[in-house]
Amino acid sequence: MKRITYAISLSLICALLLTGCGGQNRPVQTPEETIDTAFSALKDLDMATFNACTNNKVGTSYQLFSDLFRKKQLESNKLLAQELVADLSWEINSVQIEDDIATASVTIHNKDFSNAVGIYVADLIQNINNNQKSNPNLTSLIHSTIDEARNSPENLLPYLQNCTGDFTTNISITLKKIDNNWQIQLDDSLCNTLTGNLGSDNFSEDVEKKISAAEELLTRNLDRWGVDVEKNADQWAEQLEEKLNQLFQ
Repeated sequence: MKRITYAISLSLICALLLTGCGGQNRPVQTPEETIDTAFSALKDLDMATFNACTNNKVGTSYQLFSDLFRKKQLESNKLLAQELVADLSWEINSVQIEDDIATASVTIHNKDFSNAVGIYVADLIQNINNNQKSNPNLTSLIHSTIDEARNSPENLLPYLQNCTGDFTTNISITLKKIDNNWQIQLDDSLCNTLTGNLGSDNFSEDVEKKISAAEELLTRNLDRWGVDVEKNADQWAEQLEEKLNQLFQ
């Protein structure tokens, strides 16, 4: 069951943390000004400015908030993104420059969303348990659950809004001078911090117990329904992963 949980979690995180938008020209700035400009733009969801200040574009893909820039943008995608950065703040402690590389020590504050996806996934697994009678095709049921989560992002919003904790962390940010201007080098750690630890799978003990309880119930139901878990688990996970690849191509 862990692979199914992982696949559902991955679908949600990928949907929220991939982006798409072009860059733009900007005035020459110091590393400190670049950080302030980029993070302020992120809070305002001005992704053109954010992209111009960072290496957000990697090949043909991007690292934050893809659904904001799809041709058919949903208002719920914007609401999710706004929730993730509404409480973002930062202080630049120091900057060291050596040739074309700058290293900034920055303190970042944000709301802590690390448990949101875990609680949502536990509820999705519970929904699979509850809906199995009306849809006896388990693979189809799991696929439809992922499709609903992917296509109805507003379902995640209450889970984000119910998060009450916050966090403060010190992080080292690397900037490179490119075309006579500084550019923040995004990585997974920085992206996760900027979006309130949404991409973390380090759930609290209570959330881990909630997920385990939902998984155990699903396992018991599979036994009761006469489904060979050992035989089918890998096949289901592979089908889910294939489904996810189709969703995010």
